[in-house]
Amino acid sequence: GEDKMTYGQTFPICNEKHSELPDGHPDKVYKGRVVFQGNNVKDEGGEWAIFAELASCPATMEGSKAVDAWGLFEGHATQQADAVKAYAQTELGGTETWIELPELIRPKAWASFRRPVCRLRLNLYGHPDAGGYWESYSFGIIKKAGFIPIEGWPSMFFHPQWNIMLLAYVDDFKMSGPVGNLAKAWASISQIKMEKPTDVGRFLGCNHTVHD
Repeated sequence: GEDKMTYGQTFPICNEKHSELPDGHPDKVYKGRVVFQGNNVKDEGGEWAIFAELASCPATMEGSKAVDAWGLFEGHATQQADAVKAYAQTELGGTETWIELPELIRPKAWASFRRPVCRLRLNLYGHPDAGGYWESYSFGIIKKAGFIPIEGWPSMFFHPQWNIMLLAYVDDFKMSGPVGNLAKAWASISQIKMEKPTDVGRFLGCNHTVHD
């Protein structure tokens, strides 16, 4: 029989991150990326592709507040960090996928080709299963470090030896617990490429101010 494959398009987008902030704010920036057009994917026979439906389950705002509360206990603190190009840290699994690149990022050597395609190897935002593959990868690292999923609270974990609570919201991570344990907790999941952890500030669109 035919080898199984899927075929799709990619396209560039640009959005203003934190558009709700006042003009001139350093966090209000334009961000460009190339994404997979997940609503227009065909299989090897030209039919609409069927995916594994690896649904991701993001953390809730209540979960984020629970991490904040744990960080307010005496001797505790709360920190946050963003993963760098999160989805693309993992390889795309499942059926082999081929894509067309936008003309503006095609190599010059492709100029003579009408509709060139290439293999999509890395997990790309917009693919219907991208969130599931990223979650499987990042949660695997978190669990291997000794964090245990909190029952009934999606994408939240607790480290019983270090008393650290951790929330993972796609590429945003927030943890709280004893100040002396935070550095080693972040180090234990450093296989996930992240920016340097900072004190909690703006997280999931909410500004955090800690008062004595």
